[in-house]
Amino acid sequence: MNANRTDLPQPATDPAQLTRDMDTWGYCLAAGALKGDVLAAVRERLLEQAAAERAQGVTRQDSPVEIGEMKNQWVRILSNKGRIFIDALVHNPVTRPVVHHLLGEEVLLSGLDCHLTWPDNGPMGLHIDQWWLPHPVMPGETPALKAGDIRRSRQTFGTPEPSTGAINPPVVINVFYAATDFTRANGATRLIPGSHLSGAHPEPRGAYGEVQPEVPAGTAVIWDGRTWHAAGANDSDGPRAGISAYFCGPQFRQLVNFPYGTRPDVLAGLTEADRRLFGYAIWEGIGNTGGAMSGEAESGIGKTGVLP
Repeated sequence: MNANRTDLPQPATDPAQLTRDMDTWGYCLAAGALKGDVLAAVRERLLEQAAAERAQGVTRQDSPVEIGEMKNQWVRILSNKGRIFIDALVHNPVTRPVVHHLLGEEVLLSGLDCHLTWPDNGPMGLHIDQWWLPHPVMPGETPALKAGDIRRSRQTFGTPEPSTGAINPPVVINVFYAATDFTRANGATRLIPGSHLSGAHPEPRGAYGEVQPEVPAGTAVIWDGRTWHAAGANDSDGPRAGISAYFCGPQFRQLVNFPYGTRPDVLAGLTEADRRLFGYAIWEGIGNTGGAMSGEAESGIGKTGVLP
């Protein structure tokens, strides 16, 4: 596929254009999602935290979809590392309408992490973000994989062309903010336009008609959870920093266990809206700790069970 095609998504600010691109191509480019002092503050705090974690030897390189030399750094659970990440990225007025367009009214924050790739970092394997969702079947049809048997390495691979049968709806969305400029040289996100309608998974090392949008810092590259994508290789002389604000429907398990992993001092400062997003609220009885219809789950820490 020609990466210079003019009908593919371009950086835009019009909400209608962003949602049209998302529906048609499986991704969109939200220009100026972060800008000015906010962008500068996010980048400064992020790089400061990343440097501190490297200095203390707590850098994380783990990723289940890497296929090249790993010279990346994950800065995890950014909500614990500065309120600005919640305010600027999670509650972003440019990107949240796209989130709700794709997933509906109520969503959960599934993850808030930085993927920072350093020079000579290899490419990531192509994948989809909702890889764990069982494929639809017709009545009486045996599923290709039962829910408990699904693994990243055990999938239904196919081509990116639109399916002629039923496919899963989108249940996650990834809002990936460029904290630095994204270029093809430094590993800008690779995307397969239209692959969100295929109902299939890509071969991680497969060669498809990918595009690699180059965007300035402050742009949000947003993709449907079914869209085939991956980080590119960093062949530049500097780092590429992208921050993932990852949302899912309220029925699903979050990528990050926020109720367990949120620091007490951060939890104390969360608003009611924050707590719902972080998964503290009960949704239609799901996630309860004894009262199925109460508003919020109660912590069992420090409590004793009632014995007969």
